[in-house]
Amino acid sequence: KYIAIDCEMVGVGTDGVKSALARVSVVDWDGNVLLDTFVRVSERVTDFRTHVSGVRPKDISVKNTNAMEHSEVRQQVETLLLNKILVGHALKNDLSALLISHPKQDTRDTAKYKPFMRPSGRSGGKLRPRKLRDLVYEQCGRVIQVEGESHCSVDDARASMELFKAVK
Repeated sequence: KYIAIDCEMVGVGTDGVKSALARVSVVDWDGNVLLDTFVRVSERVTDFRTHVSGVRPKDISVKNTNAMEHSEVRQQVETLLLNKILVGHALKNDLSALLISHPKQDTRDTAKYKPFMRPSGRSGGKLRPRKLRDLVYEQCGRVIQVEGESHCSVDDARASMELFKAVK
């Protein structure tokens, strides 16, 4: 019934600020991997963001037969999402990179869960999301995304699910 997703991005364009999908990981309620693949990037990558994304040039190269085309990944994710509740952290970024949408009523974004948010510091009472790393440590007592190490989308998808389960 529930699946969690996390994506890693690389930078494209002249300044590397624009993001392109480079890895997608989907896990089930128990953390079993349903999909974990690198994605071939059609645009020229100008910043691999390896220190954060863990993605290296060889991972998304056209020569890497294990990397998939964006359209193929999108189709697989859409199939996995059928009749499922999607869990993740800051899902807007992942769904945007995948070029897919999912019904709001079937989405559980831990970044938007009000008890996890904090005041923005400005007047107006707005809340802002907190980092997945901090929430998982606080709610689950587990360390993820260690400073100086790259992220792993499988670990982050599992962490989102674990965080969701802690408050479900």
